[in-house]
This record gives sequence, structure tokens and C-alpha cells, in this order.
Amino acid sequence: MASIKDIINSAGYKAFMKKLLVYALIVFGLGIVFLLCKLPGGNVMTMIGGSTLVCWMLLFIIGKIVNNNS
Repeated sequence: MASIKDIINSAGYKAFMKKLLVYALIVFGLGIVFLLCKLPGGNVMTMIGGSTLVCWMLLFIIGKIVNNNS
């Protein structure tokens, strides 16, 4: 069975993290634009994008901690 360090250092995980960051920033940015233009859905898009960015940051920090401890 693969360890957490093996999973974090895999190419698939790194590609997933890049895609997650890009999609979160796109949704968050569009949500801000929707809010500024007073279009419906801006609040939801901002919340989803911001929440996804928080999840990405937590995964990023966990990856850094795992790589530094071993």
C-alpha cells in the first residue's frame, strides 16, 4: 500500500493540485465579477471558489509538512 508521501509526490497528485487551483481561481474570479455587475449567482460562485481555495491551501500545507518531516 502506498504511503501518504508517495501519493503527495506522485505526478497525478501534482497535476490534480494545479487543476484544482486554476479552477478555484476561475470560479472565484467570475464570482467577484458577477458580484460587481450585480448578476445572480455571484454569492454562490464566490463561496464555492473561496472554499475550494481554502481546501487547496490545506492540502498544500499538509504536503509541505509531510515532505519536510521525512
